[in-house]
Amino acid sequence: MPEVTGALPSPARARVGHAAFWVAMWALGVAGLAYLLLPTLIIILASFTASDYIAFPPRGLSLRWFARLWELEAVRVAAWRSAWIAIAATALAVVLGVAAAFPLVRSRFPGREALNAFLMSPLILPSLVYGLAGLMFVSALGVPLSIPVLILSHVAIVVPYVVRTTAASLALLDPALEDAARSLGADAWRTFTWIVLPNLLPGIGTGAAFAFISSFDNLTVSLFLAGPRVETLPVRLFAMIQFDLDPTAAAISTALVLLALGVVLLAHWAVGLSRVVKV
Repeated sequence: MPEVTGALPSPARARVGHAAFWVAMWALGVAGLAYLLLPTLIIILASFTASDYIAFPPRGLSLRWFARLWELEAVRVAAWRSAWIAIAATALAVVLGVAAAFPLVRSRFPGREALNAFLMSPLILPSLVYGLAGLMFVSALGVPLSIPVLILSHVAIVVPYVVRTTAASLALLDPALEDAARSLGADAWRTFTWIVLPNLLPGIGTGAAFAFISSFDNLTVSLFLAGPRVETLPVRLFAMIQFDLDPTAAAISTALVLLALGVVLLAHWAVGLSRVVKV
């Protein structure tokens, strides 16, 4: 047994060191949280400005820029288009992501880690690089840019969320439940439908929520693959802030933040987001 050298700190000194450690951790945590939230808070406050241009602090408070969102047909059309693209991309990502999670968790085969890294690569690669690569790939195939092409490109970048959260839930699922179902005569499909799938819903729902948000507010991939006649809401927002400081752009940003918050809260209420986060 190695010899312990040096005097142990006194109880009072240990308590001071313990308190100093937690004070430092809390200070760093609050600083990090402020760094992440302050830009969003500034754009939200700027969206309530009464002036004709984006200003912070806002010069007067008004809701007229939110009312103007409904008056701009281009914004409404772009918002609905983004919503349908995100819904379609999320639905396809759930089907593909759940199917991909099973061999990654339940099977051992050569190249499993490589396949996992490949599926997660859209989260690592810069979206600008992925958008350019997607445009070159589509051009090489001779496929014209369209909404189906945009949906498929969004599927590739959002499916890692579903794979990751579903795999986490599947890894925690007790195999004894499936063994019990099979011992009672259930086949593979019935076991999956009645036993496995209900237990995976928190992971699938969480992944679907993040996939929808990621697809809805995606800009870089949509810029490359949307085509000149397909304008999504992020692309419309980008066009608005290029040449003008219209507060309507701040109102759109605030609406996107509220939408993302609403989707996360809905997922938490429906499937228990905290159950997956604890994994």
